[in-house]
Amino acid sequence: METTLADYLDRIGVAPGPADAELLARIVGAHIAAIAFENLDPFTGTEPPVTGDAIAAKLVHGGRGGWCFEHNALLHDMLRELGYPVTPLLGRVRMGIAEDAPPTQRTHRVTLVETGDGPVIADVGFGGPVPTAPLRLVDGSVQPTTFADYRYLRREPDRWRLQRRGSGDWITQYDIELTPVPDVDYAMGSWYLVHHPDSHFRAGLNAARSFADRRITLSGTRYTVRHTDGRAEERDLGSVPEVLAVLQEAFGIDTSGVTGLEQRIRDVHLS
Repeated sequence: METTLADYLDRIGVAPGPADAELLARIVGAHIAAIAFENLDPFTGTEPPVTGDAIAAKLVHGGRGGWCFEHNALLHDMLRELGYPVTPLLGRVRMGIAEDAPPTQRTHRVTLVETGDGPVIADVGFGGPVPTAPLRLVDGSVQPTTFADYRYLRREPDRWRLQRRGSGDWITQYDIELTPVPDVDYAMGSWYLVHHPDSHFRAGLNAARSFADRRITLSGTRYTVRHTDGRAEERDLGSVPEVLAVLQEAFGIDTSGVTGLEQRIRDVHLS
């Protein structure tokens, strides 16, 4: 099925308008709320789609979510259809490693967007810590969002570091390089994360969805609801039917076509 811009905007609940900063902000926020981040394909050993048509079929028409290579490819293509100047970029995820650690692999896709008010980075595919708004590419400027503050630090002329501050200190999320990337590099990054034995996307179930008033995440069988006032509600899901119900009802994911999901949840998280 061919996916049109109207199909995408209907999926996220946004009316079309001029390609400006205000519309971009509405699209980013609505996309994150409507389409879940999830790793069901790599978790079950399935190759996620890497072409625009196949990604749109899954995320727009298929009742599924996806990871950064899918979310941000879809966003890039739809923004281009709306008339935004867009550039696809790759980043190096640095969460959980020392600030002076060697570079990691380039495995996170984002989109550079020109809105007339300067360049911004739009990212709808970073799971729980995803920025819920486009971020201006300005060195050191603290940019508040619903759930956290963010800032970009310029490391080299074409390399920037994104940091997040919630209730504690600044945490580095990823570095990005302002060099346009061909589709083959995204396909390679996707293949690496599906097949490399150290890929955390293979090792456990993850999902996230961010609304205006709360952010929900699933890590293995731990389901968490974080409210904008700082409250967090957590509970452990004790059975495969419970996990599937949360994926379907809370995250809006149609799990019916995911081969081997029930057994994989049982083997990895409930054995």
